[in-house]
Amino acid sequence: MALACTFTSLAAWAGEAPLSPAAVAGLELEASLARKPNVYLKLDLGERLLQIKARGVVLDQVVVKAVEAATRQPFYQPPEPLALEVPVILEVLQGPGDTDREVIAPPSLRPARSAEEEEEEGAAKPTPSLQGPTPNPTPRPETPSRYRVELTKNGSKGGEASPLVLWVANDLPARSLWERFRQAVKEGWAFLAHHEEVPQEPPGIVLVVDPEDARRLHHLFRQGMALLVTANTP
Repeated sequence: MALACTFTSLAAWAGEAPLSPAAVAGLELEASLARKPNVYLKLDLGERLLQIKARGVVLDQVVVKAVEAATRQPFYQPPEPLALEVPVILEVLQGPGDTDREVIAPPSLRPARSAEEEEEEGAAKPTPSLQGPTPNPTPRPETPSRYRVELTKNGSKGGEASPLVLWVANDLPARSLWERFRQAVKEGWAFLAHHEEVPQEPPGIVLVVDPEDARRLHHLFRQGMALLVTANTP
């Protein structure tokens, strides 16, 4: 509580209204992240900003167009409410590009050969003639502007982890009656024809940003990245 008292007393000394308990709690949580040299993310729901920070310093920021609680469930089930008390520190369990960093080990390890051995082997074998077209390198896939991030937060009971999903998108999901009817028909046909169950997701947040900003943020959502969520009013 020393940090809380310090910020509150400074605000009163400056003639401003004291900080709210939620704002003080957010400062305390960010102080715990700023003590470490790691980069972390801060999502301010009130100011609609997603900041990239380290040691409390803003390295970059992205304007958030819209934020909405959402869940993906069959149309015949009532939506599960999102119970997220802020401020809170979330942690990335699996990001959209974590699988790209998997290291595949070779089946066997052999000692490196010397230059003399390679030269002798090359001299013993005839040089094959080049035939056919020159192979082109595989183009690098474009970074997506829509992706899914698995998060976890500390539960209120027993410290158990509660799953949470962050959908980074360029627009909000359609909620009109026609769109819901189309979804119901599509899910019903998939179940009858292919016995496909509708994938059920834990409750989460839809974060709407520009496509270019979404691509810029893509590499930051890696396993272990901390995301501080606050709701300070502008």
